[in-house]
Amino acid sequence: MSKMKRTKKPETFRFRHLDAIGASAAEDDVEFLQSCFVDNGYLPYLHETTDPRSIILGRTGTGKTALLRKLCGDAERVIEIQPESLALSYISNSTILNFISDLGVNLDTFFRLLWRHVFTVEILRRHFSIGSNKSNRFFLQRLVDFIKHKQHREAVEYLRQWGETFWEETEYRIKEITQKLESEIEGSIGMKATELNVSINPSKRITEEQKKEIIQRAQTVVNRVQVRELSSVINLIDEEVLTDPQKKYYIVIDRLDEDWVEDRVRYRLIRSLIDTIRNFNSVRYAKIIIAIRIDLLQRVYRLTRAPGFQEEKLASLYLPLRWTKAQLIDILDTRIDHLIQRTYTNSQVSFRDILPQQIGKQLAIDYILDRTFMRPRDVILYFNQCIAKAEGQPKISPRIVSIAEGEYSKERLRSLQDEWSADYPNMTTFTEILKGSKSQFLLSDLTKEDCENFCLDFLSTEIEREDDLSKTAKLLYNDSIKAEEFRKKLIAIFYNIGLLEVKLEKFEGFSSIISRQTSISSADLDDNMRIKIHPMFWRVLGIKPV
Repeated sequence: MSKMKRTKKPETFRFRHLDAIGASAAEDDVEFLQSCFVDNGYLPYLHETTDPRSIILGRTGTGKTALLRKLCGDAERVIEIQPESLALSYISNSTILNFISDLGVNLDTFFRLLWRHVFTVEILRRHFSIGSNKSNRFFLQRLVDFIKHKQHREAVEYLRQWGETFWEETEYRIKEITQKLESEIEGSIGMKATELNVSINPSKRITEEQKKEIIQRAQTVVNRVQVRELSSVINLIDEEVLTDPQKKYYIVIDRLDEDWVEDRVRYRLIRSLIDTIRNFNSVRYAKIIIAIRIDLLQRVYRLTRAPGFQEEKLASLYLPLRWTKAQLIDILDTRIDHLIQRTYTNSQVSFRDILPQQIGKQLAIDYILDRTFMRPRDVILYFNQCIAKAEGQPKISPRIVSIAEGEYSKERLRSLQDEWSADYPNMTTFTEILKGSKSQFLLSDLTKEDCENFCLDFLSTEIEREDDLSKTAKLLYNDSIKAEEFRKKLIAIFYNIGLLEVKLEKFEGFSSIISRQTSISSADLDDNMRIKIHPMFWRVLGIKPV
């Protein structure tokens, strides 16, 4: 009788300092993402090209990139577009485009043309395997041969016009289209880019009458870009090219929150991208999917809002990411099991084998999840800190969880600052007003003296960049507003970024931006409302639990 192979029990292993259950960023988390992906029900919506939900929306760390990586791994025909590879900095550095934009010319039509052109060309290149000038000429003839409907001849003429550069990289084509627009604008306004540099010189300013004429002429050129012809190309793709439901195409764009182009241009490009996604939904077997942070999307709408804009009309495009307690536990268990089985044992292991049953009066898993924004990244990073502190131990004790919480809390506050730095660069400094306070308090507990002393201290230091917080502090300092107005504004901002929870009604429990998904304003608050600091930040702010 042969001996059965013995497996080590979970109690026999010891955590090593560099053990981890994954990385904070999905692009650095390849092993765990491949082996431990937890589907919370969103993938089918992305795979279905006739479903309009194309914008993966969530805060940092909610799993947007992980979802895109999974889609790219599952689908057969995926075209990934990296924003930084599009040479869009060429647009932001264009003398003539900057000149007319500063005068007030709206470039949105041109930006939509760019996106449509890039997407249609990328699909056609992939579908017809265009990789050289020779194969490009063959493709055009082949396309002409099988076109059945006369209304698509206009689309073919557009493709023929630009078709010679189909095999070039996207960067080349964007420069080509932009240069064509620049040339047409120069011809229309009768001035070269080199002359514009002289024209905007303070010593040789153009007159108001000249400005009006330039705006009118330049706007006419921008508005007549070949959007109609491109719309016919989109119809051609839907009706005569992508006709096989078994051959679906996905265009995927991530990392829109990075510095791939100057901010002023980036916001308008993202706004035009969203419009293009909506327009492209008419193509049955192709889908454009992007991932974007909620704060960035809010900033885009705020800074590019036009009269009559209604955001609710775009709501059907959103796929908002949210996680339940059970799903986050599933992520934790799957990753713990993968780490321990890979290194130590063949036995299945869950968090119950590793964590203590309780921490204080609370279940250990509830204690950890309460200190997250209910998103995967927080759970992974908190547990990684616990592992680092448990070096040489087979289990994580309540004391280890407490020690790990100190560093984790500091990291989460830094992360919150990074997430909201574009809107609130002074956020971390303003959290000082909460240091040492109780975990729950009335809004009125932030006294007039507290607010005034804080503002005096804040304004005595060098302010890196103005924001709503610093402006509100100046208003209080100059007696332009009362302390009550200052603290309401402060608490509303802290709530909207997730730092605080608020009891909006006496008969309700505390609500947060994470659970409620709705922001508040100063007008929603009164001095008798109870405020709760999110447990994630108790340690870093020295908060006293009530």
